[in-house]
Amino acid sequence: MTVKVSKATKRDLKRLIEMFSDPDLKTNIDESDWFVHCYFDYHHINVAKVKGEIQGACFWRIEGERYSGLGWIENLWVEEQYRRLNLGERLLRRSIDDMKVFFEKDNKKLRKVVLTTQVERASARKLYEKIGFRNVASLGDMYDPGGHDLVYILDMQGYSSNPASQERPANDRNG
Repeated sequence: MTVKVSKATKRDLKRLIEMFSDPDLKTNIDESDWFVHCYFDYHHINVAKVKGEIQGACFWRIEGERYSGLGWIENLWVEEQYRRLNLGERLLRRSIDDMKVFFEKDNKKLRKVVLTTQVERASARKLYEKIGFRNVASLGDMYDPGGHDLVYILDMQGYSSNPASQERPANDRNG
């Protein structure tokens, strides 16, 4: 199976809206439509395609002013049947590399990447930690009433990019 990770295009919007109205994400089609268009119009979206169909996506943005060097992963999602095939890692690494390029255009450096995840998403936390993110805070009742979220930060000084992760056969079932 070959996976292609690339920047989302207008043709991808309908599929992204469908994907992000998944009950596990607690959004309906209208909320998903708003979210996808907001990121497409004002921020950044990378998609992972298998056989030409989107099976995962990573939404990212720059946090604060450019001089701060902060990137933010807003949402990383891989369809259930495509998890553990390295799509999430490829999307995340591609998004981090894109952030680095974004800052370099202004002679700035990406210093840190921030994301949050729900405490019960053990496989997502394992992926983030594999890449080098560290859990730095716990947020009870922040996003989901009664829920518990964790804040993760990747310090770019310790980050090692994996250029081979962008497009290659997905035969590693550990990521």
